[in-house]
Amino acid sequence: MNPPDPQELARRASERDPDAFAQLYEEHLDTIYRFVTYKVSDATVGEDLTAEVFLKAWDSIHRYQYRDIPFHHWLIRIARNMVIDYWRANKRTIHPIDEMADTASGETPPDEQVLVGIEGEALRRAISQLPDEMQSVILLRFVENFSHADVAKVLEKSDAAVRQIQVRALRQLKKLLGEEGPDPGDERGTAGARTPPRPKPGPVKGPAR
Repeated sequence: MNPPDPQELARRASERDPDAFAQLYEEHLDTIYRFVTYKVSDATVGEDLTAEVFLKAWDSIHRYQYRDIPFHHWLIRIARNMVIDYWRANKRTIHPIDEMADTASGETPPDEQVLVGIEGEALRRAISQLPDEMQSVILLRFVENFSHADVAKVLEKSDAAVRQIQVRALRQLKKLLGEEGPDPGDERGTAGARTPPRPKPGPVKGPAR
């Protein structure tokens, strides 16, 4: 049997089909959980916020249009806004990213090997110290393996702006990780690829029949 077409599933979900939404939930649950948990550095809070992301998505599903943005990009937008709201409620300052120059700098991007071999907890601590947009770019690029173009769609920025944010984020991570550099003998690759425990937000419920 062929896997369900993502666009068709999203269309059915947007018409409040609970079975279609449940399939999308299962497909994207781990991605949203990883994204949220890296940002809040707390697995329990990550589980709670992940559940809230999907509840909010269900409540707003009638406004979703696949032709504008793929479903998982839409979910990540919801998740990012929810994390921002969480930190505001907990009195943490949300740092806006510095304004980017319109022209490319021409510099060679910092070596992405800064992320290779770093122990997972050290990397999470470092990422948690980045401004929100830098966090999002690093997580989507190197944990979820999004292309620059896909990250740009999620963050509603240009491809060039995303690349510049990535350059600055990698520089800052390199400084933060300076004292916890990779073990030369460690060949695990990007530590962010480690999948956290599967969250257990209750079942997705459709509208009352």
